[in-house]
Amino acid sequence: MLTNLIMAGILLFLAGLLLAGAKFRPDGAHFFDRENSGAMRGFWCLIVVLVHVPAGYQNRLQDMLGSFAYVGVTFFFMTSAYGLRLAAEKRPESIRYFWRHRLPKLLVPCVLANAVRMAAYVAGGSRVSPWMLVRIGGWVRWLLVCYLIFWLCYRFLSEKYRDWAVCGLAAVFSLVVYGMKPDTTTWCPEVLGFVWGILLGRWKNRFTGWTDKGWLAKNAGLCLLAGILGVGYLMGKGIPFWGDYVLKIVLGVAILGFVLGLNTKISMGNRVSRLLGTISYEVFLLHDVSFFVLEKAFPGLNSGVFILMSLLVTAALSLAVQRISARILDILFKKQQILQR
Repeated sequence: MLTNLIMAGILLFLAGLLLAGAKFRPDGAHFFDRENSGAMRGFWCLIVVLVHVPAGYQNRLQDMLGSFAYVGVTFFFMTSAYGLRLAAEKRPESIRYFWRHRLPKLLVPCVLANAVRMAAYVAGGSRVSPWMLVRIGGWVRWLLVCYLIFWLCYRFLSEKYRDWAVCGLAAVFSLVVYGMKPDTTTWCPEVLGFVWGILLGRWKNRFTGWTDKGWLAKNAGLCLLAGILGVGYLMGKGIPFWGDYVLKIVLGVAILGFVLGLNTKISMGNRVSRLLGTISYEVFLLHDVSFFVLEKAFPGLNSGVFILMSLLVTAALSLAVQRISARILDILFKKQQILQR
């Protein structure tokens, strides 16, 4: 009973993240801007935490929500690609300084998160290796591969071909890794979010124009399609390739299409969702640490209590790491500006 009450409260909180502060704005000027995309990142990063809850603390509602958490990672890849393309379009010369600007933003929080993880392991009586400090997690490595693809295409190809080259290479990368490791599909479908981000950046006006007429009916159709595909995915996600890859990708596109369709006329964002959006990367990096800390400090917790505390501890750790990272990055980028002069 307690678990059900807590999970119901978490569900209400997640709904509030999207609905609180939402405004109907038919002009569409807000569509997928920094505030709106950040608010959605804040929502999805919490869904990702739910999918990774240790087996001993899982429950049916958490498992149902967690089944769709991969969309959150897909969304993260999509916003990354969208942001990269937008920056390159506004400042084409910035591609020459791409790594100098992008790598610190990825690696500084990663190293700080590793330091927190090492401290937690030591406090919990586990052995650690000094190499853990510079360890780069699996999905961050995937993101770095996408960054490399983007940089190569935007640095050396003409404007006519570079978007298609990025999309093609990212799709091939996904398929090749899936084919090499059919026993684990981790991040193979999700990485295609990088493709959706490039295409959204290229066809943003077409998408908003398409949803403008018959907005309510089209979004209702997308919602229905996502619901049907969602049920199909829950039933068939264990089927190799067609279930755990193709259906997963199609469902992800349908859900993202529905969310983006709503966003064309509904502005999302409030103080809490914006805050979570700013720490979403750190949440991805640190949620496993909160699980470890709680398992060691409070063994045998009720499932709902464990999940609620995991969300709170993850948010606290992520906020601390984000604030420290911001200060370090500010110092690094100021030094870069001095060196460039």
